[in-house]
Amino acid sequence: MTIRPRAIALGLALARLACAETDKVMVDVPASSRRCLGEEYPEDSLGRWTFEAMGTVKHGDVKAKPEAADKLRASLKDPARKLIWSEHLGGGKEKMFSFTAKSPGLYRACVENHHAKPQRVALTIEQGWGARDYAKVGAGVFGPVEKQLDDSEHMLKDIAAEMDAALLREERLRDNSESGRDRVEFFGAVSMGVLLLTALWQIFYLRRFFRSKKLL
Repeated sequence: MTIRPRAIALGLALARLACAETDKVMVDVPASSRRCLGEEYPEDSLGRWTFEAMGTVKHGDVKAKPEAADKLRASLKDPARKLIWSEHLGGGKEKMFSFTAKSPGLYRACVENHHAKPQRVALTIEQGWGARDYAKVGAGVFGPVEKQLDDSEHMLKDIAAEMDAALLREERLRDNSESGRDRVEFFGAVSMGVLLLTALWQIFYLRRFFRSKKLL
């Protein structure tokens, strides 16, 4: 039984969207260093990153020190490594940044620690329809049914975007594979030609050698 690429892409997209749209990770940033995380986003996908300084790490325990958060800076770069957001994590509040992916690819978030001790930062990564903020729309604009329909609409758009991104990656991999196969075939043909020419030259050389020695 043959499984079509579009069916595979649809299955991956549904599996991704069926899972939780929010990922929260704890990152320990060493002193005078930085740590980076990346997330793949399809084109026109919604994204929201939330950063919260948890405190200083000492022997595995975390001790809250608001003044240490002033020396933490979070930044976010697009697939072209262009800086799209940067802010200090001080103030005792979590920092949130929402965006729409203008181009598909890996978006990287980095946390720089300019403190003399390791710091722990909580990162919450949201993608797709789950990153929509209805509070900005205004209370009472969406009722329960309207909100559910709006969520369903954006979920279907995200599924279509995931399928397009998966098919695009498959097409790129296929093109790279075909290009590699063509190069291997060309190298094989050149190698056979070189071997054939070498064999002919050896025969010609040996015939001249034997004739010079009057063996032929």
